[in-house]
Amino acid sequence: MLTHNGFSELAAQMFKNAADEESLKELLTSKYSENDLVNYLQSDDPLVGRAAATALGLIGSLNVVPALVENLKNDDLRACLNTEIALWNVWSRSGNESVDKMLKAGKRALKNENFSEAVEQFTAVIQAAPNFAEGYNQRAIAYFMLEEWKKSLADCKQTIKLNPNHFGAFAGMGHVHLRLGDIGKAITAYKQALVINPNLVSIADALMQIRRAFQEE
Repeated sequence: MLTHNGFSELAAQMFKNAADEESLKELLTSKYSENDLVNYLQSDDPLVGRAAATALGLIGSLNVVPALVENLKNDDLRACLNTEIALWNVWSRSGNESVDKMLKAGKRALKNENFSEAVEQFTAVIQAAPNFAEGYNQRAIAYFMLEEWKKSLADCKQTIKLNPNHFGAFAGMGHVHLRLGDIGKAITAYKQALVINPNLVSIADALMQIRRAFQEE
């Protein structure tokens, strides 16, 4: 295994040269295996752990997801945030370049509030890669924005079926259940999101508001 000091030096280079993502990916791939980076997640040096999470987000496959999910409970908050970003990055890679381009196009449409166009893009993703969980998750978001609650809920459920660690889909499911008036189901979904990722401040706040509302009734 590569030395801790060697990775510490690379960590400094990563933060310094973060803007050149493609070169950074090449450097990481040439020097480190996924197992190396997974082991560095648990380093006593916080900077090494944070850099390892970022590196896995750049080059990691689905094989590293269990380690990243476990790292969401790291005592170092910055490492947890880097890990959350890394998971989103890993989940957004289908392994097919054309599918990934469609996913990015759908995300751009979402960002630009072109929600119907986003649904079309994500539907194309799903048709091309029916086992790619993120296609369903992103379409669930688009349907949510269109207030198509039942369609959004169905896509959240399919996301979780394909990716049981998808805290985003659990959170989305909670949001939909709230809109449908299913408070108990919303609470259950929010709690599951927090079991996977305890750092979801907005979800913890939503749970607190629900409990406060019940106490005031």
